[in-house]
Amino acid sequence: MEPRKGTGMLGRRVGSPVVMWSLYGLVVLARVASIAWAAARLPERVASHFGPSGAADGWTSREGYLALDIGVSALVLLGFPMLSFLANGSGAGVNIPHKDYWFRPENRPTLRRLLTGDLLFFASATGVLLTWLTVSVVRANEQADPSLGQWSMFVVAAFVLVIVVRSVWMVSGRYRVPATEAARL
Repeated sequence: MEPRKGTGMLGRRVGSPVVMWSLYGLVVLARVASIAWAAARLPERVASHFGPSGAADGWTSREGYLALDIGVSALVLLGFPMLSFLANGSGAGVNIPHKDYWFRPENRPTLRRLLTGDLLFFASATGVLLTWLTVSVVRANEQADPSLGQWSMFVVAAFVLVIVVRSVWMVSGRYRVPATEAARL
């Protein structure tokens, strides 16, 4: 299938399956490394919840924190990519523009590639946020008075902004019907 007009070479490379799977693999490795590092560095009693000011206001055991960290990481890093199987079904549970077009048998390979890339992006972005959070929790627990600092809200806001921008792009352009096919609809 021909690439869409206007995507350019960089656009094709950045969104390619090889690039997305490579990014995802690096994020998975970073998650594993950050959790292993946290297991070695966290105290028995972990400051695990932080209020708007960044000050710790909730505590848990090291094992409890690590179990939650591992569970959420597994859910996100394995769950998002597994959702791409939805492209194989009837389309129930998939909400994309021009759904009738994308679920035609001849368009499903492209749909599967697009969905997989998007889901890998969301898994990777969330994995980066979780890695940052793990490192921040360890660093906070190394202080006499555990605190994340107020700047941490900017990191979360940046994550939300990236997710919103990607989502708007997906709805407004990524799943549009190619111009060569639009005339046939």
